[in-house]
Amino acid sequence: MSILLLILVILSLSVTQMLMGGNHIAFCLPGYGLLALAALLSWWPRRRTLIPRGATECLVAALLFCAYISIRALFSPEQYLARTDLYNALAGVLLYLLVALNLTSARWRLLLVGAILVLAVINCAIGAVQFTKGEFVPFSFLPHPVYRNRASGFYGYPNHLSGFLEIALMLGLGVAFWSRCASWVKVLAGYISGATLLGILITGSRGGYISTTVGLLVFALLSLVLVGKLASGRLLGVLFASLLIISGVAWGVKQVMWKSSFLQTRAEQTLTVDASRMRLWQAAWKQFRLQPVVGTGSGTYLYYGRQFRNPAIHTDPIHAHNDYFELLGEYGIIGLICAVIFVETHLRRGWSSLTRRVEEGSIFQGIGSNSLALTIGALSAAAACLTHCLLDFNLHIPANLLTAAVVFGLLSTPGEGPETHVSEEEPGLSPLLRLGLPVLGILTLVRILPTAPAEYFAERARALIAQAQRPESVDLNIALESIAQRGLTWNPHDPFLHYAMATALATQGDLASDPTKKEAFYTEAVESYRQQVAAAPGDVYALLALAQGLDTVKQFAESEPIFARAVELDPKGGFSHLAYGQHFFLQDKLAEAETQFHLAFEFGAWEPARFGLNQVQDKRREKTEGASPAPATN
Repeated sequence: MSILLLILVILSLSVTQMLMGGNHIAFCLPGYGLLALAALLSWWPRRRTLIPRGATECLVAALLFCAYISIRALFSPEQYLARTDLYNALAGVLLYLLVALNLTSARWRLLLVGAILVLAVINCAIGAVQFTKGEFVPFSFLPHPVYRNRASGFYGYPNHLSGFLEIALMLGLGVAFWSRCASWVKVLAGYISGATLLGILITGSRGGYISTTVGLLVFALLSLVLVGKLASGRLLGVLFASLLIISGVAWGVKQVMWKSSFLQTRAEQTLTVDASRMRLWQAAWKQFRLQPVVGTGSGTYLYYGRQFRNPAIHTDPIHAHNDYFELLGEYGIIGLICAVIFVETHLRRGWSSLTRRVEEGSIFQGIGSNSLALTIGALSAAAACLTHCLLDFNLHIPANLLTAAVVFGLLSTPGEGPETHVSEEEPGLSPLLRLGLPVLGILTLVRILPTAPAEYFAERARALIAQAQRPESVDLNIALESIAQRGLTWNPHDPFLHYAMATALATQGDLASDPTKKEAFYTEAVESYRQQVAAAPGDVYALLALAQGLDTVKQFAESEPIFARAVELDPKGGFSHLAYGQHFFLQDKLAEAETQFHLAFEFGAWEPARFGLNQVQDKRREKTEGASPAPATN
């Protein structure tokens, strides 16, 4: 049965990662469903196995953290936004418990690490093509943003690829240097680690460079501690060999960097202050001050990042680019305390296991230990991951969250072989507690299955909206309307599906030649926009879409307060002021339109704002020329 659980876990990691890291809900649900299935199957083979008492503190900390995130998500003001964190929390704790309580054998864990290394190799291969040849999409049916020649692998975003590769690198180094595996396995793990380091370099992720350096330093320090304890007579030789390895790696990194001016620039900027990220953090801090104890709710940085944005931030601030600040803003002091307890207990547990095994040095017999290798790799990977969280939203990506869950699962129950041995002085916990894992699996299925069809149709609608020919094709918009309608039958409160419906209807209105049909399409579109706002009342872009739809049918009096509300929620957003300016221009209120276009230009919407200002000037010129007295005639 353990092999079946291992297969399901590996499939979950692989599927989630291949679907753009699961960064859309539809892309992470298949992997989460596999984890729930594994949880349901986990109880029977271990139904009589005691839970090691030494792991109690870690397990309680993990369940406490997951419980708080889940409860806060259920009581958050925007359920559409909150469900992402809810699903991630449930899936993360499922995988964590599977590793901590079921996949406890060093053999199974090494196979799991091997699967992670295989995924790292595949990502590096894809990233190499992207780095050398430009845009490359692994699967044509997935959206894939372009990041010049930066490697992004399956993820579509280079920083998230580096977040995964740094974890794989540390686990691979643990196997290469400290495991009892066959020599060819250790050499292979070493080669893969080198390829993974190269993959991190070509992502161009400055956060990845910093976090990888921290992870490597932690790995080196832990290794030196072990060498000093277990082979003190060889310490000088090991130090010399380590210096040679470090020098060789540094030389190789330098050679790679010198062959790319882009990588040189990224490396030179690594330790410079990133003002844009600091501005995003400031917005999260202002968000935290609104509700410091429990936070403003799951996913709400999307709204407050706009409301508190710095004028220099011109892109949509979807995330704070710092998992800790975002956690503090959305979940408050309680959420941060739960996170600190979770991290501290696991790091302490890993360190205690390490020092205990050092004291039992006779078991190594000079050839290493598989559980020791996993513990050193997991501690180093945790250090890298936690560092990267300071600089990005790494753990908001489902694939990386699941990989981190594996790392902390390894730390919670480190040991040689199955964690089933308990001493008479310290008996284990009742096996009945293992029923909690299948119960969590059932809860996860109950949450995700009803939303899965709607998410599937939402993803199909998203792909249709992105097609360049859609604005000129009646057939494509009819298909989009049909897909959105089918999705809404499953979830009538999905704001994106209402937006897709409204977009399809509005575009059909644009293409219609019959004025009566045109008006009917526009009226139906406005109703869909209203449904979108009802489902996501704090979304600035939903408000702007509704207001612009009302302007299309000349209902300016009704759209005016909606535009004002949008500007209130996004006071320094260039496109909010741009849309408001267009609203005034349509009513021939040129002074008000000019004011809004100037604000739009100030806040980053330069080209469309300049076009709007030119329109205002042309309109005024027409009025002036039209008001000039006609020349006298004889």
